[in-house]
Amino acid sequence: MAKSKYPPSIMESGEAKCYLCGAPWQVGLEIHHAIPGRANRKICTEWGLTVHICPKCHRDLHEESVGYNKIKADAQRAFIKDRMKQGYPEDVCKEMWYERFLKFYDYD
Repeated sequence: MAKSKYPPSIMESGEAKCYLCGAPWQVGLEIHHAIPGRANRKICTEWGLTVHICPKCHRDLHEESVGYNKIKADAQRAFIKDRMKQGYPEDVCKEMWYERFLKFYDYD
């Protein structure tokens, strides 16, 4: 698999498979930015909030919003966990998230 022009994702374990259905990289995985919107693409790339998904899941995601809530909530969780590992308190991490995206996504 060719080296990606994107920084490593903080949402994935590093295994090259579809984030939603688990299809292997051989199907031609695509990069998906976890938080929608043109203005959010750059920040998602910089913060590692991207996932690899297969063409079918990517199409379903954009056409029918299948899996969008899972990805957004997972991105929020990964961001907070990553920043806490860097030494920030949880409340500061949540504030950093909210300052950028102006929304919290439901998760357990």
